[in-house]
Amino acid sequence: MYLLKYCKWIWIILALWVVGGLLLFYNPKTQYNNEIVLAAPRDIAPGPKDPYYISSIGMVWEPLIGVDANGQIAGVLASGWKGQNDNKDWVISLRQNVTFHDGSPFNADAVLKNVERWQNMKTKPSPFYTFNYKALYPGLTQIEKIDDYTVVFHLDKPDPVFPERLINFSSAMFNPNSYDMTTGDFINTDIGTGPFKIVDRQTNQYVVLQRNDQYYGEKAKSQFIRIRTIPSAETRYAALKAEEIYGVVDIGAMTPALSLELLGDSRFAMSKNRNTLNQVLTVNESRWPFSDSRMVKALSLAVDRDILLQQYFSGQAQPNINILNSLNPFSIDLPITYDMEKAKELSAEVLQGKRVQAKLLIPQYGLNRYSYKEVAQYLQYLYKELGIDISIVILDGSAFSKLSSQGNYDLSLGTMGLANYAPETIFNTYLADKGRMNTLYKVGYHDDEASMLLKKLDGLSTIEERIPVYDRLQVIGIEHPPTIILGSDLNALIYNQAKIKGYNALTYGVSLQTIEWR
Repeated sequence: MYLLKYCKWIWIILALWVVGGLLLFYNPKTQYNNEIVLAAPRDIAPGPKDPYYISSIGMVWEPLIGVDANGQIAGVLASGWKGQNDNKDWVISLRQNVTFHDGSPFNADAVLKNVERWQNMKTKPSPFYTFNYKALYPGLTQIEKIDDYTVVFHLDKPDPVFPERLINFSSAMFNPNSYDMTTGDFINTDIGTGPFKIVDRQTNQYVVLQRNDQYYGEKAKSQFIRIRTIPSAETRYAALKAEEIYGVVDIGAMTPALSLELLGDSRFAMSKNRNTLNQVLTVNESRWPFSDSRMVKALSLAVDRDILLQQYFSGQAQPNINILNSLNPFSIDLPITYDMEKAKELSAEVLQGKRVQAKLLIPQYGLNRYSYKEVAQYLQYLYKELGIDISIVILDGSAFSKLSSQGNYDLSLGTMGLANYAPETIFNTYLADKGRMNTLYKVGYHDDEASMLLKKLDGLSTIEERIPVYDRLQVIGIEHPPTIILGSDLNALIYNQAKIKGYNALTYGVSLQTIEWR
């Protein structure tokens, strides 16, 4: 144990020395007056071809409907909404006296132009949430302007959770003057209505945000915030220690182990909030023995989630087994069962005395956000008792995506995001025969009852009618798992409390508008 601790400290010292030298080569063209520098593990402003251009973390654009600091649904650019005609028509009232960054008005015409852009884009990839018109707005046939600040979304079937579908990225509103209507690509940076605007960026290097002094709401405390792209967790750690940066943002902003090291320094603090991610073990159920649902159930029962999350996530995740993240208002509490003996029994029934070789894939970017290598080794140890010999394969992002899309894997570690609060989004992704996990990752999942219930939802016009179906689908998710949920992630953000204040973790991102120097 002493040797392990000694080696760990040697590794950290070497990382600081090597990485510290690398930091010297970071030399932005322009530094802005009193800018506060933060960092993220990925580029939060990927550029004009991204459907959002910048993550919602940047607070450059705003949605019609979002969530508050506690994760409750709340109007942002929408001041209210109401379902009519058995929830086939949704009347959205718009906030008045709002302008885009170039001074042009936000109004019903702007909303109609945004919907036209959605229809023209159809589908567009993004590192945040892939834009897919049909998946996000099923049944949307038309949008109608009633007056300058009222629109109606017309659907061809009842949808009592249409407002939940519009949360955050799903109803991002952009300046019609800022994009090409045909492609959806952006043509300038005057894209949003938010408290910050983009003034400078270098792809995979940084984005600089400037306070929007014309913002209709509370003005940001800081005039300039720079968010650097630093993929390596060790480099982010070193940059914080050297006060090259003063906080980290985005999912997996700092690995649990390095977070604990930083919290040993009185300069640093952590702000935490629930978020919309689940930590998951994806199982390729098109391959034997995982094509037998008993084996998938065994894999889940063998995991002591309390130990897993305490040891390897250091309080940055909470136990959960539900495919609906705990932040979702329709999520129900489900019993989390750890039963290694039952897991062995189920595995023995399937394997009949055989041992199986299986590959567990980990994306390299995952190692820079979470303790996935240690998690994989823990699972490797557990599953050996079930007759499964795991080999751990670490791949760069493109290789990981290629093997996953080919179905050329047995298991993989990753996160499951919640793009919006409509339960159908997750249910269709994981439980439907033509869901994204089956079509993109070849998981081979099918459940007769789940398929029947998903079809039944289309004919239910009220939330009250849908809730029993939602509840049953969540139970199916643990009786016949489409993937193994290890826990619900927390948005755990380290920052330099000695230098800055107002650093509050949100369910996605941080309260940029309240951050300021001490």
